[in-house]
Amino acid sequence: MLTKMYVNIKMKWNRYVGNERGAQALEWIALGMLVLAIMGAIAATMEGDSQMGTAVKNQITKMINSLSGGE
Repeated sequence: MLTKMYVNIKMKWNRYVGNERGAQALEWIALGMLVLAIMGAIAATMEGDSQMGTAVKNQITKMINSLSGGE
């Protein structure tokens, strides 16, 4: 009885773990959320000259400068 239950659970587990389409969809969702977060941070800097907006703007500027090799 336990063997049969183990085999059933193992088959269900393998079906969900072996499905790569679900993992790929989660990766795309995570990437989309990251892009939205960056866009939101940029939009926050455009609305006003708040402390958080300035800090985000400075960090984004540092990241862009480090990618281009400038300082």
